Amino acid sequence: MKKITSTTLKIAIPLLISAVVLYFTYRDYDFSQFWTDMGSIKWGWLIGALSFSALGPLFRGLRWNLLLEPIGYDVPKKDTVLTVFTGYAANIIIPRVGEICRCGMLEQNAKVPFSKGLGTLVAERVVDAVLLGLIVVAGILVSWDEFGLLLSPTDADLAAPVAESIPLLQQPKFWFWTIGIIVVVAVCWWACIRFHLWDKVKNFVLGFWEGFMSLKQIQRLPLFLLYSLGIWICYYFELYLAFYCLPSTATVGPIGGLACFAASSVAVLVPTPNGAGPWNLAIVKMLGIFGAKINEAQIMSFVLHFCQTMIYLLCGLIAWIALKFIHRQGNGTPREQR
Repeated sequence: MKKITSTTLKIAIPLLISAVVLYFTYRDYDFSQFWTDMGSIKWGWLIGALSFSALGPLFRGLRWNLLLEPIGYDVPKKDTVLTVFTGYAANIIIPRVGEICRCGMLEQNAKVPFSKGLGTLVAERVVDAVLLGLIVVAGILVSWDEFGLLLSPTDADLAAPVAESIPLLQQPKFWFWTIGIIVVVAVCWWACIRFHLWDKVKNFVLGFWEGFMSLKQIQRLPLFLLYSLGIWICYYFELYLAFYCLPSTATVGPIGGLACFAASSVAVLVPTPNGAGPWNLAIVKMLGIFGAKINEAQIMSFVLHFCQTMIYLLCGLIAWIALKFIHRQGNGTPREQR
C-alpha cells in the first residue's frame, strides 16, 4: 500500500506542478484560434528542429559508453544508446526516475553493478552541470537587459517591507533540520549494526565511487568532450530552429535563442514531465521580451514540447522492445574487460 501511495505521489505532484504552471502560461491564450495558429506553422522548420531530439540521446548513450570503459565494462554501444532512450521515456512518466531506470536496465542486460552505473551517471551529471553553468552565464552576459526584465521584481515586491533578519541559531527551522538529520543518521547507524548491513553499504559506496572516478580515467577524452558538446548543441538547435516556424519568433535571432535556451535549461530542473510548464513559461516569457508575439510564442512552445514528448515516448518504447529482443536472443550480453 505504501509503495502504491509513494508511486502515486511521484506521478501526481509533478503533474500538479505542471498543470498549475501551464495554466498561468496559457490562461490568456485564445484557444478558439488554435487551429488557425496551427495552420500558420512552417512544419519543415519544426521537423528540422525535432530531428535533433533523437541526436541528443544518441550522443548521451555514446558518451556513457566511454564512462563505462575505465571501470572494466565493454558494453555494446547499442545497449547504452537504447538504455538512454528508455530513460528519457521513463523521466516523462515519473520525473527523475529515468536515471534509476537506466542503471537498473544496464545491470540486468549488461551485468554492470547498479552502484557503479549510478556512479558513472553522477560523473555524467557533473559534466552536464558545468556545461549548463557556462550556457547560463553566456546567455546572461549576451542578454543582460533581457534577463533583468525576466528576473526583475514587481512594484509590489519593491514596496514590501524587508523582514528583520534573525540569527541562524535562533531560527526554529535550523534546529528542526539539525535534530532531524541527527535522528536520521542515528537510525541508519542502528539499522546497519542491527541488520549487519555494513558490508552491503561498503560495497555500494565503493562501487559508486569507482563509477564516479571513471570521469578521471577516461581514455578518449577528446571524444568524450565532443559527445558532451554535441548533446547541448543538439538541445540548442532543437529549440532555435523551431523559432522559424512562425513569423515573429523567427526574428529573435541566435543571441535571443541562446538566452531562451539558457532560461529554459534552468526551468527544466523543476521536476515535471519533460519540463512541461516551467519550460513553456520560460520560453514564452523570453520570446515576449525579445519582441515575439505572445500568442505565437505560446503556440510554438506548446507544439514543440508536445511533439518532442511524443518522440521521446515513442523512441523509448521502441528502444525498450529492442533491448528485450536483443537480450532474449542471447547475443547482446557484453563482456567484462577485467
